[in-house]
Amino acid sequence: MRGREQISQTFDITQHLAKEFARYVNRVQNDQVDILGSFLIESEWENYISDSKEVLQSLELAGFVIMPREPTNKMIEAADASLGSGLMGQRGAQNYITHVFNAMVDEYLGGYDTNLVLDIFSMAIARASDPKARNDTSGENTSYQRFRKQAQDVVAGIQKNGSIIAPDEATPEMIAKGVSETAENKTSASEQTGGNADYIASIYNNMVAARNEKSSN
Repeated sequence: MRGREQISQTFDITQHLAKEFARYVNRVQNDQVDILGSFLIESEWENYISDSKEVLQSLELAGFVIMPREPTNKMIEAADASLGSGLMGQRGAQNYITHVFNAMVDEYLGGYDTNLVLDIFSMAIARASDPKARNDTSGENTSYQRFRKQAQDVVAGIQKNGSIIAPDEATPEMIAKGVSETAENKTSASEQTGGNADYIASIYNNMVAARNEKSSN
C-alpha cells in the first residue's frame, strides 16, 4: 500500500469511511506525500459512499453505533433534561452525567470483543476491493479475513478522530459501573437519582440517541 490522511477538523463518518475505501482500493498509504494517491482519494471517494452507508448499517444491525468519545453538549442535555433543575444545578448535572458516561464507556472499551466489529469492516473492505463480491450472497466467502489489518486501521482511524464504536444500548456491565460510580460519589447527584439501574441505563441510551445532533452555537 502507498500512508494515512491527516485528520479533518469536522468528522463526517460517512465521508471518512468512503475515503478509507478509496484509500485501500488504490493502495494509498500516505496521501500527504503521494500526490497521485491523494488525487485518487479525492476524486474517487464519492464512489464508495454506498459502501460507507452499508457498513454503518451493518454495525447498527449488530447493535453498534459510532459516536463522540467525549460527550457533546447535545448529548449531555439529552441525558436528563430535568436533572439540572434539581439539587445539583446545571453545572453539577453536567459534571455528573459526563462522569457517569465516561465511566460506562471506559468499562465497555476495556473489555469488549472486537472480532465482530473487525469482521464487519473486513467484509466491507473486501466488497469495495472486489465489485464481484457485492453480488456474492452465498455467505461462504471467507477471503475478507485477509483485510483484518486494514479493518484494524479503520477502527484506529475512527478513534483517532475522537469517536468510538460502542453499543447502541448500555450493557449490564456498563450499567453496573454507572451505578457503582454513583454510589461511590456521594453527592447531590446520587441523592437525586438514587443510583437506579434503569435511570443509569436511560442516561446512556438518551445520549446515544442524541449523538448526531448539532449544537445550536
